[in-house]
Amino acid sequence: MSSSECITLDREKSAAILTLCNPARRNAFTKDMRRDLAAKLNELQVDSSVRAIILTGADGHFCSGADVSKFGAMEISPMEAREWYRESLTLLRAVADGVKPVICAIEGDCNGAGFSLALLGDFMIVSKQARLGAFFAKLGVLPDTGIMYTLQRRVGMAHMRKMLMLATPISGEDGAKIGLADELVEPGEALTVAKQWAARFDDVAPMAVGWIRIALRNGINSLDEAIRAELDLQPYMSCSDDLKEGIKAFLEKRRPHFSGR
Repeated sequence: MSSSECITLDREKSAAILTLCNPARRNAFTKDMRRDLAAKLNELQVDSSVRAIILTGADGHFCSGADVSKFGAMEISPMEAREWYRESLTLLRAVADGVKPVICAIEGDCNGAGFSLALLGDFMIVSKQARLGAFFAKLGVLPDTGIMYTLQRRVGMAHMRKMLMLATPISGEDGAKIGLADELVEPGEALTVAKQWAARFDDVAPMAVGWIRIALRNGINSLDEAIRAELDLQPYMSCSDDLKEGIKAFLEKRRPHFSGR
């Protein structure tokens, strides 16, 4: 990884802020950046001081996707390409399978695999002037990093079909109208607002948040699946210190101090 390509980690109270830094290419991520981001995400999952993770990009852009500047020179077989893509999915798993809520602060370009990355998170804080696009078809590749599932869950089949098949970008403001923003903000305010969202997780039990995230990740598409999730997961919560603290704080009319245990 060159000095101009990196993933930085900063802390602000109980929030961990991961920033994609490749400004020369609007934070397009290289293989080394992808591996570093996945490793840092996995480390944060077991850090009890972290209640929420913020993903953002440097210099006014979120991420313009994978750095494809060298793709045209790659001479590999379909089976070798399959292994390359399989290895790249470590980042998808690092975002989707963890128990910490992930908040994406989106300014400027959020395209291709960068858009896919943002959709893997739980919440999207989007600047009005952000540019959201799934340009895969313009490059001649299949939309990847889980976007054919995550985009549909956000905006529905009709909007997904247009975005993926026509590869036409939309503004943050238009994206918010179809469900691509949990909060729409003025340019330059996405990270500030994302930090405010992260702070809200100090008031809820981290174990409950983690189990909710796991249950939703596994899919709740029927009443039977909801009941199954409750039967499988609620016993852990009913025996937790967090439940005892939550009830005690409620009765004492004070802010709870959850331990995540």
